[in-house]
Amino acid sequence: MNDPVTPADLSRELGVSQKRIRDFLRAEYGKLGPHRTRWLLTEPQVVAVNARFRELFNN
Repeated sequence: MNDPVTPADLSRELGVSQKRIRDFLRAEYGKLGPHRTRWLLTEPQVVAVNARFRELFNN
């Protein structure tokens, strides 16, 4: 993964609202740290979001 991935990127790819993706990330990984203002996702976080929402919409 070269460029940082954001919830907005995944929202466009998955057709899921950014809010739902951020809610999932907070539930799984906690809130952003005090000096962070946006999610820049790690590869494992991208995989987790994809797995979660693809699972929901492929059933």
